[in-house]
Amino acid sequence: MKRKPNTFKRHFRIYFKNNHPAYIVDEEGNMYFFHRVTHSKTSGGKKNIEKVNPLMKANTSAMYIVKKEQRDKKNRFSSFRLEIKNGFDISYPEIKKVGSQSDTGSHQVHDRSRYESSTNIKSKQKPKNNRKIKK
Repeated sequence: MKRKPNTFKRHFRIYFKNNHPAYIVDEEGNMYFFHRVTHSKTSGGKKNIEKVNPLMKANTSAMYIVKKEQRDKKNRFSSFRLEIKNGFDISYPEIKKVGSQSDTGSHQVHDRSRYESSTNIKSKQKPKNNRKIKK
């Protein structure tokens, strides 16, 4: 059986946790993969992606999209998509979806050997203070 092509269109919805728009990049089951939208140039010490605000009911200041992808349940988002101004393309190819299980090669494999070797060294060392505490 042929696999159905991904017909998901990126869009904005209100995220109920902070009552701000979120840029939805994909869905999987009962989850949305999204990026937060903010007015700040940085978030968590990292630069955000600056965009012209394409939303109909929004102020005219610059909009920034946080680079870190998050995911949350669909019921934490508005049931309606936010309206976009005419002539705006919101595909934003520089924002890639990285968190889905269906993507191959997107998950990083951590080398745990360096962590194990450092814990083995520490476990072989004697404790610095081996005196018993008197009550």
